[in-house]
Amino acid sequence: MRRTFLGHERCGWCEHEIDRTLITKMANILIVYATTEGHTRKIAQTIGGQIRAAGHDTEIVDSADIRPDLTLRVFDGFVLLGSLHQGFHQRSLVHFVKAHAEDLSKAPSAFLSVSLTAAHKEGDHQDELDKCAEVFFEQTGWRPTVWAPVAGALKYLEYDWLKRMVLRAISKSAGGDIDTSQDYEYTNWAELEQFIGRFLAESFYATKPKVC
Repeated sequence: MRRTFLGHERCGWCEHEIDRTLITKMANILIVYATTEGHTRKIAQTIGGQIRAAGHDTEIVDSADIRPDLTLRVFDGFVLLGSLHQGFHQRSLVHFVKAHAEDLSKAPSAFLSVSLTAAHKEGDHQDELDKCAEVFFEQTGWRPTVWAPVAGALKYLEYDWLKRMVLRAISKSAGGDIDTSQDYEYTNWAELEQFIGRFLAESFYATKPKVC
C-alpha cells in the first residue's frame, strides 16, 4: 500500500507521460462513497466521469444505499471515498468495507479520505490524516493499493446553526474562511485528476509509469 500526497508525493508515482492508447483492457471499476454534506458525492461523480472518459466502465454507489444484488466480483478495480468527521469516516462506509474486505483486496484499489484537514500541508496535519486512515484500515481489515488525503469543502450553507458556528470558530483559529454566507471548496481538482490517472495507468495500462 502506498500513501500518496496530492501535490507533493511521498513514495508515490514519478512524473511520466502515459500513452493512453495502450490500454490492456477496458476495466469495470466500482466507486463507493460516503458523504455527509454532499461534497464527497461530487468528488465521486467527477472521478466517475474521468474513468469513463479514459475508456473504462464504472458504477457509482452510495455506501448508505447499496443495492442488494451488488456483486463485487464482476469489477476489475475499486475506488472508495469517505469524509472525515471528528477523526472518523462514515459508519456506512466502514460497514461496507468490513463486509467486502476480501473481495476488495483481490483487485487494484484506491482510497480517498476527504477532509478540511487535508487542505493544510503542514507535517502535523498530515500525520493526523495518516493516523485517521490507519484507524479506518484497522477497523475494516482492508488496505487499498494506494490512498491519498483530499481537501474537502466548508459547506456553511448546508450546516445547522451550531455546526456553522463551531466550524467558523475552528476556521478562524486556523486563519481560514469565516464568511458563513457562502461555501468554500478546497479540493484541488487538477491534482485529483492526476492521482486517478496514475491509478488507472498503474493498474490497467500496458505502459506503466516508473515507480520511486
